This record gives sequence, C-alpha cells and structure tokens, in this order.
Amino acid sequence: IQLKNITRLCQTKPVVTINGQFPGPKIVAREGDRLIVKVINHVSNNVTIH
Repeated sequence: IQLKNITRLCQTKPVVTINGQFPGPKIVAREGDRLIVKVINHVSNNVTIH
C-alpha cells in the first residue's frame, strides 16, 4: 500500500494504491478457500481497505 500521484480530469492528487494500482487488484476466492494476504503499508497513516 502506497500513495501515488494520479492525474484524472486534469487534476493530480495523491491516491492510496495497492501494487501501484487504483483500484487494487481483484481477489477471487470461493467459499472454503484459504488465502494468505501479505500487506505492507508504506503510507504514513492507518489505512482501511474494503
């Protein structure tokens, strides 16, 4: 997780990205699957991802 400057509609703003992507990559899982997700937060404040 990191901040990256994104330009949209002629405005540049810092946006929280995952692996340099906004929105972040899609995670597909089925009921009963086990996932291990390693998250490293490079943003200086707490971030909640839904």
